[in-house]
Amino acid sequence: MKNISRRSFLKNGALATLVALIGSLLEACGKKGAEQRSTPEVPTSVPAARPTYTVAPTSKPIAPQEQAADTVLLNGNVITVDPQDTIAQAVAIKDGLIQAVGSNEDIGALMGGKTKSIDLAGQSVTPGLIDPHNHMQAYGLTQQWYVSFLPPEVRTPEDLRKKLSEVVAQTPEGEWIQGYYLIIQGGLPGRKELDPESPNHPVWLLQQGGHYGSANSLALKLAGINASTPDPVGGVIERDDNGEPTGVFFNHRAMDVLRRVAPVPTPDMTRDFALLGQPAFAAEGVTTFHDNNVRGVNTVEAFFDVDRAGQMVIRGRVFYTLEWPGDLDRALNQIEYYKGNGFMDFGGFKFLLDGQFQMAYCHEPHNGVRWDTPTWQPQTFKDTVRALHDTGLQICVHCVGDAAVDLTLDAFEEAMNANPRPDPRHRIEHCVITTPEATQRIKDLGVVVSTQPQFIRLGSKMWIDLLGEKRAARGMVTREWLDAGIPVALGSDAPATPWILPQITLAGAVTRVTLDDDRHCPEQSITAREALRAHTMGGAYAGFEENIKGSIEPGKLADLVVWKRDPIATFEPFEGSGPLDADGLLRAIGSLKAAMTMVEGNIVHQA
Repeated sequence: MKNISRRSFLKNGALATLVALIGSLLEACGKKGAEQRSTPEVPTSVPAARPTYTVAPTSKPIAPQEQAADTVLLNGNVITVDPQDTIAQAVAIKDGLIQAVGSNEDIGALMGGKTKSIDLAGQSVTPGLIDPHNHMQAYGLTQQWYVSFLPPEVRTPEDLRKKLSEVVAQTPEGEWIQGYYLIIQGGLPGRKELDPESPNHPVWLLQQGGHYGSANSLALKLAGINASTPDPVGGVIERDDNGEPTGVFFNHRAMDVLRRVAPVPTPDMTRDFALLGQPAFAAEGVTTFHDNNVRGVNTVEAFFDVDRAGQMVIRGRVFYTLEWPGDLDRALNQIEYYKGNGFMDFGGFKFLLDGQFQMAYCHEPHNGVRWDTPTWQPQTFKDTVRALHDTGLQICVHCVGDAAVDLTLDAFEEAMNANPRPDPRHRIEHCVITTPEATQRIKDLGVVVSTQPQFIRLGSKMWIDLLGEKRAARGMVTREWLDAGIPVALGSDAPATPWILPQITLAGAVTRVTLDDDRHCPEQSITAREALRAHTMGGAYAGFEENIKGSIEPGKLADLVVWKRDPIATFEPFEGSGPLDADGLLRAIGSLKAAMTMVEGNIVHQA
């Protein structure tokens, strides 16, 4: 197969359709999405509850005070996600933990003189959702550091020029303009597209997925990047027919060559960014996040500072990203392996072994930019994985292509054979394209698959264009993984994807809806009940926390979500492989809203 240029590829019809789709989805799911993109007030402590439910002490104490619940939730549809998939009516909470689950009568017997009662009026309760792959700190960056060039405001080159001209007019000459975009019709913007509007401002625009970006000529000049600048290992500096940089950079190592001269947030800003997105996630029913790509020792430390200050709104884990070989020393000697008070922990380490699909590391050629280029030299990667495995902590690896998955499994297996510590539970993130043989290896090695099926909507047509239908049919084989007994966790990848909405994650897993409102390989769909389990217990297992969260069972943390609709019943009508009612699916997604989110029995969000 002959590689085509990224400009030719990105001019094809599927990508043009994607531009329109993203705009319409953002508008349709919409005012809610716009509200999320506005800057929320950064709280200085866990927000006080502002209940609209009936919350009052009972007038007829039953239980002795030492046995009485602090709070009870009554008259609900309690989806416990326990091993038996029990459905109950009521829940009792005491000292931040689930005290009991059962009927209204059972839980009513635990009410005392100071017990607060919440009448759910038939609404559903699930465990708090666990999002094991997102970028909480980057969410803050998109709100307060980067300028938004997103649809529907920016979809075309003309939109881009107009918005950039407006930003230039408001920015002192010589200052950097840093922004982010989703997709521009006609291809990736380079220096020729950016220069006319910004001759006196260095410009850096990051594609929202986070693995490629665009610079203007002044930014290239400040970074000293020219025709003689070599590509770093694992990255591509795109060049025109004369060998001159176009301003487009693929993968982080290449982008770092440019970004090393761009301004970065102050430590105070970084701490704010670590906190800023938490209320937005809580509003969607997420009670635990894993920030799965934290670059820089100081950025890792910012999360711990927020926790030490008692400012965490929901629970979190962070994974330190190793981008360059020199990061190993920092990972072993400078990172604090922090275990907090139950709200913030250091989870382990992260690699990005390839980029987005244009740079997917595959066994066979594809029609992207590079198909045979991992971001790390294979032996260096294996040696680094081995050193990190010996810390006793978890390792997560971003893999899009099948060769990236197999190299990761090789590295995990070699490290585990050299040091067979029990249950390392290493993870593959995304795991988009795999060989059939990889499934058994993933199972045998006890590896967790942490994946984001909403990518099917965003990218399955691109998978076919790049890889062909046969390999694209291996995209996110969730049914195969579950049937093989592989632990699967579902997450959002926000803000690298346009949505933090768990509803879209669940819908993607159940329907595998495509750009054409069809189903991509529907035989790989999972049920609504399985999808909810993967977003709760699956996420808990991915963080070694299945014994304390992920289901509503006595003794577990009282991290709960009250939904205005039953999330399983909402998506069950869309199971299977028949024709998809896309309008009905969109209505279902919009109707499933979190009415209340509780962490440790405290209300941190109320609609």
